[in-house]
Amino acid sequence: MDSSAIFSKIDLGDTNYSYANTRVRAMESKILTSDIYMKLLNMDFSQISRFLGEVEYKEEIDSLSKHFRGVELIERSLNKNLANTYNKLLKMAGKEAANYAFAVFMRWDVHNIISILRGKFAKVSDKEIEKTLIPIGEIPFSFIQSLTKFLSYQDVIRRLKKLEQFSFLDETKEMADIESELYKNYFTKVLEKFRKDKKSLFLNFVKMEIDIINLKNIMRMRRYGFTLDEEEKNVIDGGLYFKANKLSFLLRSSNQDFLTSIKKTPYGHIIEKHFSEPTLFNVEESLEIFLMQYAKKQLKGEHLSIIPILHYIYLKKIEVDNIRKIARGIASNLEKEVIQDSLVI
Repeated sequence: MDSSAIFSKIDLGDTNYSYANTRVRAMESKILTSDIYMKLLNMDFSQISRFLGEVEYKEEIDSLSKHFRGVELIERSLNKNLANTYNKLLKMAGKEAANYAFAVFMRWDVHNIISILRGKFAKVSDKEIEKTLIPIGEIPFSFIQSLTKFLSYQDVIRRLKKLEQFSFLDETKEMADIESELYKNYFTKVLEKFRKDKKSLFLNFVKMEIDIINLKNIMRMRRYGFTLDEEEKNVIDGGLYFKANKLSFLLRSSNQDFLTSIKKTPYGHIIEKHFSEPTLFNVEESLEIFLMQYAKKQLKGEHLSIIPILHYIYLKKIEVDNIRKIARGIASNLEKEVIQDSLVI
């Protein structure tokens, strides 16, 4: 099947960064602050929903409150608001944003496909899988939703393979290998798209995301063992600080040499702090928080460029993720301090 028959075409007008970034600054002034998150931590679901209905989430809360309640209302409203915001921003950015639209939207396609595959693999209900999906991406959301109706993850992959974009997938492979191939395919395409733009702040962010994924995989393999085949599957070339040969060294070096090498990068203090803990949960979550804080602080640049818009895109994602963590944490009866430590503030 020709991919163009299924992938969305974003109708972008002419670019006027002065106009777009003036609007973005106004939107940025409404991003929730740290004191608001502290207040949300002391609310129940109905109070959080009511608060969201009084700020930038009013449209989504109003429309979805007829069908959902509690944490499900909050999560679905966050997902829909994020999609509405991204679509508005990329249209505001105009034709010059096409390359960035490709990178941002395809990332969410990968997120949605992996959510469906994991759900099918774990035999989670269609309804529960749908809660995890974000209605953003190059692929029409109706197509993404249709994938949840297949019985097995192999059936989902067989359907995806009919699209040229995903013809490389193989339903006989294990779930972890499929995820790895989806990420590798995504990052390869993004790096190729921005290959000539070596000083791009956005490209540096993407390369840092590759570093984070590689570090998480390397620490898992160091801890639990690996084969050459697994090494090949689980490392992605093109990171900001770690090229392929450096990744091989990190995988095989002693603990002392590993830490000495990592300390030369911005990730050193995070990994050293959690290196001896019995699980990798804290170090993996801390690396994710570091990545979002990097986007929040570093994706700033010229007024007449795409950077202010990209900066807001990540600020908005951080806001939605923070509210989601608070809602899920309350639903799971987590202590407030635990939830607070997971927020990007």
